[in-house]
Amino acid sequence: MKRLFNLIAVFVLSIIPLSLMATPLLAQAEEDTMLDTSYEDYDWESYVPHDYEYDYNYDFDSSNISEEGIAALGALGILFGGVMLFIALGTSFVLYIYSSFALMTIAKKLEMENAWFAWIPILNLALLLKMGMQNPWLVLLILIPGIGAFILAVLSVIAIMKVCEKRGYDKLLGLLSLVPVANLILLGVLAWGKK
Repeated sequence: MKRLFNLIAVFVLSIIPLSLMATPLLAQAEEDTMLDTSYEDYDWESYVPHDYEYDYNYDFDSSNISEEGIAALGALGILFGGVMLFIALGTSFVLYIYSSFALMTIAKKLEMENAWFAWIPILNLALLLKMGMQNPWLVLLILIPGIGAFILAVLSVIAIMKVCEKRGYDKLLGLLSLVPVANLILLGVLAWGKK
């Protein structure tokens, strides 16, 4: 690691003097290439041809592209979109089944009543808040636009931290619920861990 740092330092320190020496040379070259004529003395009419007119009715020549090629590209786009939608829906379904089953297992281990709430979308959040020793009616905060969802997210992280503590793990392990893949691993550890 120290050797890599030394190589980077030598590289950077060798580039800086070269760039400082090149700046005056570039400025001198730019001055040499400037014309002696001023803006007013330039013959602008010789620059723009007099007979040039822009054809605003120019039509793109699509004779090289066949209608079958366009249809095939459209079909490929639709097929790709359909495959991606199928993969996204399948992944979402599997993740929902996994998280619901893990939440139900955690609720059963904590001897909570109505552990089946884990399978119903709003009730699973109420179950999580109840397991975290908070009022389940706080789910209604989601009805407040913007800030309600943020407050509910903070309360659910606090609830997961308390669930970690109840299951015998460190309370700070609940912060893993903020990390995208680690939250799934955390649910599995809380549900089927040895403690």
